[in-house]
Amino acid sequence: MTAAHIIDVIDPDETTLAQAHSLIRAQWGDSVVSLGREVDPFDLPVRVAVADGAFVGAVVYLIAEGELEVVALAATGTARGTGRALMTDMFEVARREGVRRVRLVTTNDNLRAIGFYQVIGMTIARVGLNAIAHARKLKPEIPLTGDNGIPIRDEIEFEYLIEG
Repeated sequence: MTAAHIIDVIDPDETTLAQAHSLIRAQWGDSVVSLGREVDPFDLPVRVAVADGAFVGAVVYLIAEGELEVVALAATGTARGTGRALMTDMFEVARREGVRRVRLVTTNDNLRAIGFYQVIGMTIARVGLNAIAHARKLKPEIPLTGDNGIPIRDEIEFEYLIEG
């Protein structure tokens, strides 16, 4: 288990942007597929998490049609609470931008993420049954099985509604 740190989420400088892109590429590849489309995460806004001056994670997002979509979230695993800090920041970005809904998509095998998103107050908005079959047409390298040997088949869309 990693130690608890004070994590700041900031706009990246040249160094942390390179680290963010490297981490996103390592964890997500060169593109992200969700909701029936392929997205280039390296052409979108990025926020980075730092703890004790060191890069510990990143989130890539887009704002369109009055919603903020978290396209990719990645943590190095060196600072506990990185995912929570990044998502809390996304809720704040949405508030600042006047966006009423934050959404993201994960797959049915990602049990840890499914639990985490519910713990931080997100709810399941939609389940795309067998959506990964279409996603594999756009990104063939998506594996057939994921965490714990669970077949990757479905997209689970989570949402967080911004009050006020």
